[in-house]
Amino acid sequence: MFTIDTQSEHKLVRIKLSGMLTLEEVQELYRQEHDAIRRMGCVLGEQIVLVDITECPVQMQPIVSAFQATMDRPDRAWRLAMVTGSSLSRIQARRVAKREHVVMFDTPAQAEEWLFAEMRKRAA
Repeated sequence: MFTIDTQSEHKLVRIKLSGMLTLEEVQELYRQEHDAIRRMGCVLGEQIVLVDITECPVQMQPIVSAFQATMDRPDRAWRLAMVTGSSLSRIQARRVAKREHVVMFDTPAQAEEWLFAEMRKRAA
């Protein structure tokens, strides 16, 4: 299960994951995320993303593989902050997000500060 919220002025997409996901839910997540990005008026790839997995248990390998497959796509976020809960979730998230510009955080506030700091640098 997931929720997606956006903040147009920052080109920010917030995704909250919970529970055990299915392959169909992962596909639907990306479809809805892309729709949300377009509604913000962004070109895919301009967005920054905060993913909160604090309510998400460690996922089965096919789900992990589905998330890994999206990490190198050209429409991916240019910065991705992940808020993790347990140590196991953080380990799994690091395996999924083996790319530049992805950082793990303990709180959403820390994640937003990192995301917005780079936005401020780009604007200056």
